[in-house]
Amino acid sequence: MRGLTGHNWTGRVFSRKEAPHQYASIHFHDDDLEDARWDADFDWNVPSDLKSGIYAAHLLSDHEEDFVPFIISDKTAKAKTAFLVPTMTYLAYANERAIMFPGIDFTVITNVPIVVDPYDRLLGEHTELGGSIYDVHSDGSGICYSTSRRPIVNMRPNHRHWVHGCPRKLPFDLYLVDWLEQKNFEYDVITDHDLHHQGKDLLEPYDVIMTGSHPEYWTSSMLDGLDGYLDHGGHLMYLGGNGFYWVTAVDPERDHILEVRRGYAGSRAWPSHVGELELASTGEIGGIWRHLGRPPNALVGVGFAAQGWDLDAPGYKRLPASFDSKVDFIFSGIGRDEMIGDFGLVMSGAAGDELDRVDFELGTPAQTIRLATSQGMHSAYYLMTHEDQLITLPDNDGTNNDNVRADMVYFETQKGGAVFSVGSINWLGSLSHNGYENNVSIITENVLREFTK
Repeated sequence: MRGLTGHNWTGRVFSRKEAPHQYASIHFHDDDLEDARWDADFDWNVPSDLKSGIYAAHLLSDHEEDFVPFIISDKTAKAKTAFLVPTMTYLAYANERAIMFPGIDFTVITNVPIVVDPYDRLLGEHTELGGSIYDVHSDGSGICYSTSRRPIVNMRPNHRHWVHGCPRKLPFDLYLVDWLEQKNFEYDVITDHDLHHQGKDLLEPYDVIMTGSHPEYWTSSMLDGLDGYLDHGGHLMYLGGNGFYWVTAVDPERDHILEVRRGYAGSRAWPSHVGELELASTGEIGGIWRHLGRPPNALVGVGFAAQGWDLDAPGYKRLPASFDSKVDFIFSGIGRDEMIGDFGLVMSGAAGDELDRVDFELGTPAQTIRLATSQGMHSAYYLMTHEDQLITLPDNDGTNNDNVRADMVYFETQKGGAVFSVGSINWLGSLSHNGYENNVSIITENVLREFTK
């Protein structure tokens, strides 16, 4: 690990570009992993006419079965709609083994019975597969790098996360793929890594970009690309929560490596050491984008507000602004007093896990329409995010703090573009309820059809 303070660091400079001689240290770990260098067992040539999508190699033995996912993305746009798969976030969480940490009682954060998935047990037994950037090295220092050149055993369609016993990340995003297929929408699949390398040019051919449930990790190139797309009339459906959050870097010469420096604020698994905020890969300052002048609120209208896990996640109640004729298309087929998403495959509701809210002081565009909210419906298991707590007070949970909520919003951008955001990771988990005939599915379909007219 490079970009670290040396024995002669004075504490008066905080960038190796200003005083490289004070940043001459290297931190070695006995469990660093850049490439597992496994031998290839088989090769497969991708058919030229294969539709873009999320696929898996189905592996069978006498006693075992596994599905190893891979993504085929389109070189050229074929549909009006693109699903932007959050591969940076998948890589950030790759082989996360927090549940295996000794001495931590995670039962205090949820009333959902914690069950450790067999894949997670495998990670606990095989630490040579490397951890995620939510884990620490054997010496206790935080892991800053994650590599895709290794078996990533928690990135499986049948993996269930320990915090709530339900899908998260890739298996959760398959709910959106399933819904698009069931509704017979034509769509292309593109990835974060595609966007990082191609920028706005990748997005421009599409009428609408749909995100996954948890697009948390973004490089500056990715943000620039999405900003440019929206500035030129593009449409975005942000169908998740805790998105556009962490400053992320990709090694310029080895794009299988992701780097993050946690900084000193934000909801993080470990803090950066003092003076070590710069990403070694790019020289950018790390931390959360909010603290570097690019809050998610300014991009998508909402930003990270709270997180929590319990057995009964709520839905959303409509707000007066949702009856404005400008947004009639969103609520076509929805009753005036209808609770939205008080059902679902994940914790029984659409407003759950990590939540985003409107905050005009943090950059939510002035023209943003706050359509619906889960405000006042969360339990004490839902806690306000760390960066919003200026001083330590007890009023920080869903029973006593109005900022613990998910907001659904819509706003128009210049040149005819628009953004629709749901403010919750759980949204996609409610799409298939009642045979796909439900108000979460209806609203999602209404917006997608309007954005692709």
